[in-house]
Amino acid sequence: MGPLNRLKTLIVGAGIGGLATAIALRDAGVDVKVFERSNGLRESGAGLMIWPNGTRSLQTLGVEVRRLAVDRISFRDWRGHELIDIPVDMISKRYGSGIAFVSRTDLQTALITRLGRRPLNLGAEVCGFEDPGDHVDITFGDGHLATGDLLVGADGLRSVVRRGLLRDGEPFYLGSTIWRGVVDSDGLALDRGHGVNWVGRGSEFLAFDLPDDRIYWAAVTREPPGEKPGPEGHKQDLLERFGRWQDLVPALIARTSDAAIVRNDMYDRRPSSHWSRGRVTLVGDAAHPMTPNQGQGACQALEDAVALGWCLTQTSNATDALRLYERQRLRRANRVVRASRQATRGVQIDNPVLCAIRDTLVRLLPRTLMLRMLDDTLSAAPLVGLS
Repeated sequence: MGPLNRLKTLIVGAGIGGLATAIALRDAGVDVKVFERSNGLRESGAGLMIWPNGTRSLQTLGVEVRRLAVDRISFRDWRGHELIDIPVDMISKRYGSGIAFVSRTDLQTALITRLGRRPLNLGAEVCGFEDPGDHVDITFGDGHLATGDLLVGADGLRSVVRRGLLRDGEPFYLGSTIWRGVVDSDGLALDRGHGVNWVGRGSEFLAFDLPDDRIYWAAVTREPPGEKPGPEGHKQDLLERFGRWQDLVPALIARTSDAAIVRNDMYDRRPSSHWSRGRVTLVGDAAHPMTPNQGQGACQALEDAVALGWCLTQTSNATDALRLYERQRLRRANRVVRASRQATRGVQIDNPVLCAIRDTLVRLLPRTLMLRMLDDTLSAAPLVGLS
């Protein structure tokens, strides 16, 4: 137990970041309560990639989740021509573990199993907070209050806690839409443990196996914001955009029922110069939302949780602990945010000449340079001091 073990911490949001933070803080001896506006715990999306930094965090948290070890990740052009492979074997040797595919639902279940349900408060919509200096009050939609010593906003891209803390407005539209689906893998030409990312003009498509013999896929194209599906539904819209891509791509779309396809516009925020003030801080997408192109959203939220738990054991002053947490995580997380945004801009290129140049540069990228580019994200983060 750390010096702040008698503190009561209020966590807003019961997604991956909120649940992981609750585990880390409770393990540090802090009393935690988690408030989730939904009446049930339902994760959106279906598939996640857990990189070595995420695996280290899960091990620190004592969370075991069903996973499928990744044997190969390929980048291809839209016709199926190989551009580059991620050196999975070299990643395992360099960073201490490999890459894994997991179901988002499985990860959430594993986090809840480790935490237990006692700290969870469902159907509790937080509308705002006050930090008078010696405690924090949160206000719920029905008007009642909860009081604690610390407040952690883990409530995602459109975080209520962030809005009150940073007052930086609404997220902005990135110019792209993402469709997602899950299908049975039987009869589809994707090797188990193999992930593929195809790129085209202003669009991309990815697919990878899940541990339960299903395939998760996602498609991204440049679209106007708020666009509705066509008269024949999402599936036909996707086949019009991806029907001429390598055979596996339209096959995955055709296998998915229209009702099972989820479509969302992609929104983002600019990296923040701070995300803590007084007795309030942020984790996960509330602190540093990022596009999915680096596959690091869940991993960075897990890193936040571990770092915050550690910081609360390093000092007897709550606000010092939050400042230390920000110093530990801000630069590293924002670096991933910028890298993800840069990758998204690369996918959004629709000029055919520039697409050809992009694909050639990817094809010529040396593996050793790729690994050096991953070092800042996947290597263990050095611990900072209080001074």
